[in-house]
Amino acid sequence: MIVAVTFCLLLLLIELVGATTINHALIHQSIVEIPPIAFAKPIDFGLSLERYKFRDRYCPCTQHPHQSLQQYANDASSERRRDVISSTIIYTHSLLTLSFPWAADADENTLSYRRITSPRRIGQYIHKLCNSIFLSSVIESDYNFLYRGLSSDESEAIAYNNHLSAIVITDEPYDLLDPDTYNSIEAVAYFRGLENEMVAHEMPLKPSNSHLATTCPKAVAQWGRAASIWPLGEKGVEFAWMADGGLFWNSDERGFRRKKKNIVVYDGKSSGLSIALQGEREIMFRADNGFIAVPAELDDELRALLREMQT
Repeated sequence: MIVAVTFCLLLLLIELVGATTINHALIHQSIVEIPPIAFAKPIDFGLSLERYKFRDRYCPCTQHPHQSLQQYANDASSERRRDVISSTIIYTHSLLTLSFPWAADADENTLSYRRITSPRRIGQYIHKLCNSIFLSSVIESDYNFLYRGLSSDESEAIAYNNHLSAIVITDEPYDLLDPDTYNSIEAVAYFRGLENEMVAHEMPLKPSNSHLATTCPKAVAQWGRAASIWPLGEKGVEFAWMADGGLFWNSDERGFRRKKKNIVVYDGKSSGLSIALQGEREIMFRADNGFIAVPAELDDELRALLREMQT
């Protein structure tokens, strides 16, 4: 009897040691295997972190695409495994906080956008989190801004207690290859051709991963309420524009009247972007981490605050 009990206890001990080893490997693998790019993807800060769905290639502890860590924990058969997954979620929260400081310091979260509710806070966030090359170019251009038109949902999100606020946009669709953007098949063919050219020349941005903005706030009226945009982060941010200025797609130029144009892709070293901001032109920009959108009505106050922060 004593021998049998001892044998059973030994088997149980082996099982526990084996399970612990596997679970520790799981934690280690989750930490090592989740690359920074996982946190450069659009993240809905309005949802709890437990509900954020990592794709299976970023999360080795899940066997199904789009299955979240918390779902895996709920499906697990052992309490130890749930403890391991909870620890992984806590660690992931720390990474998100480091990568996106506003995740831990939010004025207000909505389902889709994060609001920054005072002009001074907006200026502080831009000064701290905006791509440094872009911010320097804006300053060198004597504070000329870059604008996009907000969608109806985005326009609604900037309203806060009867005051305008900025919003953080991390999931803006790439729509330059969408026929509905310009209501033109010819425009789609043009941007597809541009996509092929930019890929062939190994350019870091292209229509399928970028947006268009303009230096003229009045020009974006057809797309929605004008807002200055401020790309976030030091990586995954690129710019390009037409060498002769103007629009990427001009519906007035048709057939034989459409001229071949040269595109300038900013190298991040020259003063080209600051010069481009001083003319009237469209600028293609890539912002993998998203961008802050500030309603144009706050332009004057924002300029004054940014100048103050530079002194």
